[in-house]
Amino acid sequence: MKLVAISGPSSSGKTTVASALHKLFKNSLLIHLDDFYLPDDQIPIDPVKKTENWDCPEAVNFEKFIKCIKDLKSNGTIEERPTYEGEVELKLTEDELATFEQEVSQYSEEQIVFVEGFMLFHDPDIIKLFDINLFFYASYETLKNRRESRQGYNTIAGFWVDPPNYFSNIVWPEFEKNHKYLFNNEDVNDTLTKYALDDLNIQPFKNENDSKLKDLIQWSLDQIIN
Repeated sequence: MKLVAISGPSSSGKTTVASALHKLFKNSLLIHLDDFYLPDDQIPIDPVKKTENWDCPEAVNFEKFIKCIKDLKSNGTIEERPTYEGEVELKLTEDELATFEQEVSQYSEEQIVFVEGFMLFHDPDIIKLFDINLFFYASYETLKNRRESRQGYNTIAGFWVDPPNYFSNIVWPEFEKNHKYLFNNEDVNDTLTKYALDDLNIQPFKNENDSKLKDLIQWSLDQIIN
């Protein structure tokens, strides 16, 4: 079994890529970190902005998540649980899809488990649970525009819609705070450190608006297969 972590800030493309890879690898599993959120009434409240903070590590039941991953690694099974992620449309041409399916068909190694989420790389101990670590990120403006174009998110109790300035006040600061240790000069607009690349084995892809889905998938396949 090979565990592939796909992480990055909100709107970086990680869920789209993970869903595409899951569809291409027919016998793969896909685990969403979002399915391990705490119940809505237990989400931390930001002490300054006085709003729910869905983008901090404390909003996730990591004890349950880590147990799930360790159980999967030890006995190859996973407890079935509800998912709050919607279906992702695979926006590829027929030729692109055929090319990827042909490439994947030649992969005959152990089963692949894709694990995607916004907070998989904030803790080196969690990173070390995985065999391959794919990190998608982008600039502040790119992520902000993508996030603010979304209608909202499914939650355990219902549906969450970002309040005004939520990206600037919560999403981006939490990404910076929890991931700056991976970047040179602790600047999330810089490149990853040697420690992140070599010791933590994180493979980065900067997904700006000029990137196409086929490029993200091809790059991911290169990391997984080759």
